Amino acid sequence: MLASASFFICATERKHMSDLKDVVAAHGGIRPAARAMGIAESTLRSRLSRGSDIQVTLREHKTITDLAIANGSVIIGSDAHYSPGRITTAHKAFCNVIAEHRAELRAVILNGDLLDGGQISRHGRIGWQKAFSVKDELEAVQERLGEIESVAMGLKKLRTKGNHDERFDTRLASQAPEYEGVPGFSLADHLPGWHDSYRIDINDDTKVIHAVANGMHAAYNNVVKGAGFHVVTGHTHRLQVVQFRGFGKLRYGIETGMLADADQDEFHYLTGKNANWQSGFAVLTWRDGEMLYPEFCAVRDDGKAYFRGQRVA
Repeated sequence: MLASASFFICATERKHMSDLKDVVAAHGGIRPAARAMGIAESTLRSRLSRGSDIQVTLREHKTITDLAIANGSVIIGSDAHYSPGRITTAHKAFCNVIAEHRAELRAVILNGDLLDGGQISRHGRIGWQKAFSVKDELEAVQERLGEIESVAMGLKKLRTKGNHDERFDTRLASQAPEYEGVPGFSLADHLPGWHDSYRIDINDDTKVIHAVANGMHAAYNNVVKGAGFHVVTGHTHRLQVVQFRGFGKLRYGIETGMLADADQDEFHYLTGKNANWQSGFAVLTWRDGEMLYPEFCAVRDDGKAYFRGQRVA
């Protein structure tokens, strides 16, 4: 039987290779190789074109976090895009549900995109749109996570890396690679109370990751192609569950909504178009090692949030 809540982190091993072509081949392409080295794709392409065979070091990073739960729950929120000066209803509800149900919770998981990183995005500015500074966004993230930490005492605090979170490290790695390893140049350095990784594996049946498939059928595609696992994702800003029963066990494709508000300045890129998004989060529960049907807290159109029939924000 699984332990009540055992926990450990697997880290990729630091490796050294003398030939850049070997690095690219080992990682299956330029993009994953550049990410592993902590440099921009353009920088790696340039080095390859020069025939560089300099010694390179692949960045050591945590890839997978493993969590085992026989009986208990986890609360999962994602896509907060924490905005300076704004505390969303979904965030308040997230904190309140943790405080109210802490006895049954084993972990708090933030499934990517804590900040937006509009000023360090690869996407161009739209008109005269004002983007918050990295400093202001980072302070907002630290304040909101501090609020979560204050009610999550004794719980595991885990987070996955979203594509917006990666903007923080990637911009610095591509523009100032000489500062690799200097404290403060990684987002994780500013959030010491949280274990970060690209994926969280719960028991032997659940994968929590910021994004796999995209589009309106992401949840369905995730669970169908998930090789027999429940797949829990953020990224799409949708809050829902899709079940799939093949020839094996029943599995769920779960999307965890967003802790952000749809009308935040960070989403100016919609330029007036409709988005099928939902503010809220998910609570997943296991009994005797088996996941029960997922539960959700959703923010209604009137700005109120309910969980298990009770208003929580």
